Amino acid sequence: MEKQTTIKFKPWEDLDITDDFIFTRVMRNKKLCRTLLEMILKVKVGKIKFLTSHHAIQIEPNTKGIIMDVYLKDENKVVNVEMQASNHGDLPRRARYYQAAADIDTTPKGSQYKDLKQNHVIFICTFDPFHKGKPFYTFQNYCINYDEPILLEDGTEKIFLNTTAKDLSNLDLDLRLFYDYIKDKVAQTAFTKELDESIARMKQEKEERNMYLTYTSRMMECRQDGYAEGLHTGLATGREEGISIGLERGAYQKALETAKQMLSLGLSLDQVQLCTSLPIEAILQLMD
Repeated sequence: MEKQTTIKFKPWEDLDITDDFIFTRVMRNKKLCRTLLEMILKVKVGKIKFLTSHHAIQIEPNTKGIIMDVYLKDENKVVNVEMQASNHGDLPRRARYYQAAADIDTTPKGSQYKDLKQNHVIFICTFDPFHKGKPFYTFQNYCINYDEPILLEDGTEKIFLNTTAKDLSNLDLDLRLFYDYIKDKVAQTAFTKELDESIARMKQEKEERNMYLTYTSRMMECRQDGYAEGLHTGLATGREEGISIGLERGAYQKALETAKQMLSLGLSLDQVQLCTSLPIEAILQLMD
């Protein structure tokens, strides 16, 4: 019989910028968000017309929906920024899907293709997604048939930051010190100091703390209650396979209840899925 799994959550006091719960909240500050993007993209970000965290995109009822950590638009660009602390091996294809969804989300009916905005997807990773030891990976589409690459110039760009890289010499100073802040939590620039102060203020807010504690406690209760209910149902059948069936049904129902509560608290799709193990489609149905 499968053993009960235990989820370990960080204490509220130990949360930092690498935790999705914290990152999505501090990036609601337009000034901080703009500064970070300009460091990464090396271009000016215009007036931010739209900025949200946990932005949901559901193209059609039967298609895979997504929720983006930080999603913004200015006059010419649409940008999605994700803090990624775990590697599931799917980031390249995930970036592809995010860009396609963002294009559809920002292109009204009747638009022409030339109206498509510059589309950037950025993953800030606390690991090396490509195992090359490089601190910064930028991908664009280009022709591979000739010695000299020909850029497609389709306006898309996928960027992956490896904040664990040892050699940061080819990065600008501000970005190097941002990497240092991610790794060591030592603020050395005006930006990282303001970021650190924003996180400190947030962690003093009782409402934010209660939201996080509610989220973690409900997830623990879900796993414990689901396991107990499933075990009882399975044993009552008197059959070996009844145990696994009962476990699955009990855990699934509890997971649905917990997912509803988590979504009502404004938690991200990734957070809900991580802790409930529900399919994304099931969570999106709850959102609808």
